Amino acid sequence: MATHNKTLKMIANKLGLGEEDKVINKAAEFERLLQTKSVAGNSMTDTSKVVICLDLAASIFGADLDNKAAIKYSGLKGPSYLNCRKVVENLLEINTEKLSVHFLCVSLQCSGVQSLAERILEEYQRQAKTDIDLNLPQYACMAVYQACRINKVKIPKSKIIEKSRLKPAQWSKLDADWTKLVNEKFATLKKRDLTLINTEKNEEDQVMEVDSQSPKVEKPTEPQIEPYENWKKRMLEAAYKELKELEQKRKETEESERVKKIKEQMTSPRRSPRKTPQKFSPYKSPVKRINGIRLLFPREL
Repeated sequence: MATHNKTLKMIANKLGLGEEDKVINKAAEFERLLQTKSVAGNSMTDTSKVVICLDLAASIFGADLDNKAAIKYSGLKGPSYLNCRKVVENLLEINTEKLSVHFLCVSLQCSGVQSLAERILEEYQRQAKTDIDLNLPQYACMAVYQACRINKVKIPKSKIIEKSRLKPAQWSKLDADWTKLVNEKFATLKKRDLTLINTEKNEEDQVMEVDSQSPKVEKPTEPQIEPYENWKKRMLEAAYKELKELEQKRKETEESERVKKIKEQMTSPRRSPRKTPQKFSPYKSPVKRINGIRLLFPREL
């Protein structure tokens, strides 16, 4: 016992519970009770048992405890630590909060599927061949998961598996059984509800179309008489605007004509083309060159 008490105090100091005498005494009590119980499996060591007892005692008295540090000193992995903690809770018969469908739906933010999940859980209990303990967390988790699957609500699957405290292989096996049951009992009801909703919607649309096609009777409106002063002002403004536009067009026309005349004056008249000089004089015939040898003496006649 002295060895256990020494280990308990040392781990309590590491977890920041060295000054919490109530927590240490309660953890020592849990440790003594746990020694009288048989624990299935060999995953828990004496150190891990001490850490779990301190964790449970701290949760009872509301003391602060770092879960990461507790998992570290226990020598277990996160999921294994949670499973061992649940086993110790059951062995020591500690009253813990029941994992209900309502709590799961609130924590996973899917309150819309709560009623369907409760019906699925009741149907599974009725169809089960053996008595099942609904206090176990895996059943509530699976009911919520199946309800979300039918309603196509996305939830983190890893979180709900962690809350179920099942291994992935165990979860897959339970999921296969529940999926078969839910598809037979609830998927058809879901389709039937959808067809009823669609038919009601179509009927409402037809009624709305008939109402829209019915001719609307328009009430005769009395002709509005414009006051004379307003009419006079409006007509004068329209006439002034029209005169202003005509004056603007006249000015633009005069300006364009003036620019055109200036351009015509600035352009020079076209000159006649220059005559090409003649190569030979018209009064002299060109001398024809004789190709050959030039004679030094005149040729005899």
